[in-house]
Amino acid sequence: MSLHHVALRAGLDPAIVSDLRVVRNLRALEESHGSSSWISLQQDIYPRIRRTLLVWMLQVCEEQKCEEEVFPLAVHCLDSYLSIHAVETCNLQLVAAVTMLLASKMRETVPLIPWKLCVHADDSISVADILQWEVSVVSRLGWGLASAVPSDFLDPILHSLSFLEAQHLPSVRRHVHSYVALAAIDSKFSDFPPSAHACACVCAASRRLNLVDSPESLLKFLAKLLLIDLDSLLLCYSQLQKALDLALPSPFKAAACRSEVSHAPANVDRVLLTPSECQLETPPCHHRQVSATCENKMEQA
Repeated sequence: MSLHHVALRAGLDPAIVSDLRVVRNLRALEESHGSSSWISLQQDIYPRIRRTLLVWMLQVCEEQKCEEEVFPLAVHCLDSYLSIHAVETCNLQLVAAVTMLLASKMRETVPLIPWKLCVHADDSISVADILQWEVSVVSRLGWGLASAVPSDFLDPILHSLSFLEAQHLPSVRRHVHSYVALAAIDSKFSDFPPSAHACACVCAASRRLNLVDSPESLLKFLAKLLLIDLDSLLLCYSQLQKALDLALPSPFKAAACRSEVSHAPANVDRVLLTPSECQLETPPCHHRQVSATCENKMEQA
């Protein structure tokens, strides 16, 4: 008997995705949680260390075939926890594993199994550690785990864009989810709300798939639809474009910009990092070696 669980995702309900009250409620939810700034509190954790850790988290989520919303929610929980409680570097990977477990419980039909997270961490953490820290993390977060993520805004946004044809939607979704992961890893996007991430990613995907002539006009429409400050949205989109120009390998860039949008790839593994950054092919980082690994990379740079 197969041990793999197959979970079927429910189809879209037009009555929900077309209702602007859904967007308003999502905006209210993201505003209630706000942004998380952890840099001032954490003495030994730097953006490069966070990036290395998040690449490992993304690897785990992909290998476990998690839903697209799990990784962004885990990142949000991690940043929220780091913003209110100081964490030693030796416990950083353990906290990351806990946030992935919590995010999977919120968004997955079948959540992640703790012992599998231990395997991905090279057995540097134990199931007992994860379960103990799980209680601590949710307590310090005030049990506020139901946060909005950029993917939550995707369906209402796509439904409102009349120029998108049905055959283009799979390519747009694939690109958007890749860009959302890229933005989650880059600490420069931490100050932008999930709604801005979603709008910027949809606009970037539409532009790179040659589905829109004027990204600025699309951003103005989305800013009005979601009641987002236009200047902030334009800044988010500009930074995303710069990040994509640096991260996309040239063959991928050429493929993403061609007219055959249904064949344009959007593999997250190929989008995230340039050769000078941490490579996705490397083994998972031992949670007691994250700091040393990143310090060595900075010295080599």
